[in-house]
Amino acid sequence: MKPFINLLPYMHRVDDAVELLDRWKGGIEISMDGPNWREPLNWEQECHRFDSHVGPLSVHAPIWELNLATPRFGVIREYSFEVYKECLKWSKIIGAEQVVIHPSLYSTPVFLRRESQQVAKENLMRLGEEAHKLGIDMAVENVGLGSFALFDQEEFVRLFEEIPSIKALVDVGHAHINGWDTPSVIRELGTGLCAVHLHDNDGHHDLHQPVGHGTIDWKSIWEALRGIKHSYRAILEYKEETPTEILLEHVGIIEHELEAQTAQ
Repeated sequence: MKPFINLLPYMHRVDDAVELLDRWKGGIEISMDGPNWREPLNWEQECHRFDSHVGPLSVHAPIWELNLATPRFGVIREYSFEVYKECLKWSKIIGAEQVVIHPSLYSTPVFLRRESQQVAKENLMRLGEEAHKLGIDMAVENVGLGSFALFDQEEFVRLFEEIPSIKALVDVGHAHINGWDTPSVIRELGTGLCAVHLHDNDGHHDLHQPVGHGTIDWKSIWEALRGIKHSYRAILEYKEETPTEILLEHVGIIEHELEAQTAQ
């Protein structure tokens, strides 16, 4: 298990992440949304920001204004594919070992679910092939809430059997809102799981609260994660403006929880 801290708390002020990077030598996940990412195909200015960080890197590709799964507008779909392809190339340049992809943007009130699934799979297969060539794990996250979820629990697990070039990232908070049996998903994915996003909520809203501040049954989550025998990334993904002290305190708690049984 490799612990990571997602830089979402610094999305609007990425320069302030220096304090965290000075004190945290473990993994970080770079969030490619916010003011520093205004030109998605021209990220040269960000190539060297993390050069001095000794821990492993993951990249969370942009979410907003991109949609691999729109069946109605091919121009948006193809542009999104090209942006994510460039994200993979950029991630290779900076030495990242993983790129996280949201396969859809769930903002439309007219959601053609089956058609959206089909075009999403086509694009995920294409991107998975690109990631494989670069030697990067492409982690596909479970996204969408309620009736706007692109895949339900069973469909999500099957996705990684259908497309072996991609890996699964289970967002525990998203799964909780959608009523998934998250420990079962973790176990069923097996070696197809390469990462988890860890945060809490009230079961209704995507709050990205600190672990233990919502209604998730963390005991069963920890038990499922302790049962994983292969390497994966446990990523703390807390909301914007979460203080650095909270991030460092909680990544320590998570390390302790996930290593408790290993040491026995």
